[in-house]
Amino acid sequence: MLLSVENNNSICINADSSELERIRKFVLNFAEKFGFDDITSNKIALAVDEVCTNLIKHSYKYDSSREICLQISTDDNQFSILILDDGASFNPSSDISLDMRDYLANFRRGGLGLHIINLVMDKIQYIPRSEDFPKNKLILTKYLK
Repeated sequence: MLLSVENNNSICINADSSELERIRKFVLNFAEKFGFDDITSNKIALAVDEVCTNLIKHSYKYDSSREICLQISTDDNQFSILILDDGASFNPSSDISLDMRDYLANFRRGGLGLHIINLVMDKIQYIPRSEDFPKNKLILTKYLK
């Protein structure tokens, strides 16, 4: 089992939903220090939480021996979160159309994570694992306006 590791701008955790609070706090802290207001910082933390939740549930199938790593980088007005995993490849930036009227009218539950990520973040880049690099890379970027 992986021991949780946290450096200045990166964190690796076991793929366990009990670790999601640490992820949210980690991202929230960096977003606030970078200069985002409380609402935007919380939205960014929520988007990252949604990615990690999807990895834990769908890609890792609740196997807490697996790991998720995040690295935050900033440049001028750009705030980026690199998320690394070794699960099944899935591109969260793929075009998803969600009819909210239909969603609400049918009392659906769940399935909003990708919608939230795409609404909150300004740029989403996905690079599936390859022979050259054994981890999937997801880069979420938000610009400070």
